[in-house]
Amino acid sequence: MPENLDTLIEGIVRAAEIPSRRRREELRRELRSHFEESGLAPDAVDAAVKRFGDPAGIGHALRKVYRRDYLLLYLVKVGACTAAALMAAVLIEAVASLRLASAAEFYLSPGFAHAAGFGVLLTLALVSAAEATRAPFTWSRALLSAGCYSTLWVCVLLVNANRVGAFVTASVLAVIGVGLARAATAWIARTLLTLVAFAAVEYVVHRSLGIPFGPVRALAASAILLVVWASTIAIVAVSDRAFFVTLRTT
Repeated sequence: MPENLDTLIEGIVRAAEIPSRRRREELRRELRSHFEESGLAPDAVDAAVKRFGDPAGIGHALRKVYRRDYLLLYLVKVGACTAAALMAAVLIEAVASLRLASAAEFYLSPGFAHAAGFGVLLTLALVSAAEATRAPFTWSRALLSAGCYSTLWVCVLLVNANRVGAFVTASVLAVIGVGLARAATAWIARTLLTLVAFAAVEYVVHRSLGIPFGPVRALAASAILLVVWASTIAIVAVSDRAFFVTLRTT
């Protein structure tokens, strides 16, 4: 059979984004059987390939057939990514809140609960923003991410309406953080820009609330948030890579 037949079949299978390796192999067999029925003569196979159409379009149609499997794998990916990012954020805040009581005794600062809570909010906002804007962009995924984040926002505010300011701040920082993470510049430049942007937001927010919060303190607090940002972005990137590898592994 011509090589373009194998290329066509693999293109369709990749575009279908089927999570199960067994089902991907079944689709390959079904497609090959379809083409073989057209006859084994090279001209007949070539004609069948041309009639079949664009692999991306066919794969997109098949993706709807396997949507449930894809959605399940996607939800597992997002859940695992979010859990890992949240644990990392709490650990980072805990390390930043450690205080030395004596030569062999440590304790967490009184502000740990507040800092960890905001770290959790920032992490959730970052994951939501990253998923909403992940390439290739789709409105369905963007709306799903925004809807889940908004639902979480409403639930938290029903429990404690005083957290609205923290949610707004976390959302602003997440938009800035994800936007700069996707900027086409070197990582050092993106990191420095993110740190400065975070410090500016922290300074303005605290000043608007009448809380004494100088530039140095804002920069120090933002340095901790920067580590949360970096760990979350890294975890999201690793989870995305693992997700696509799962979809495309033979």
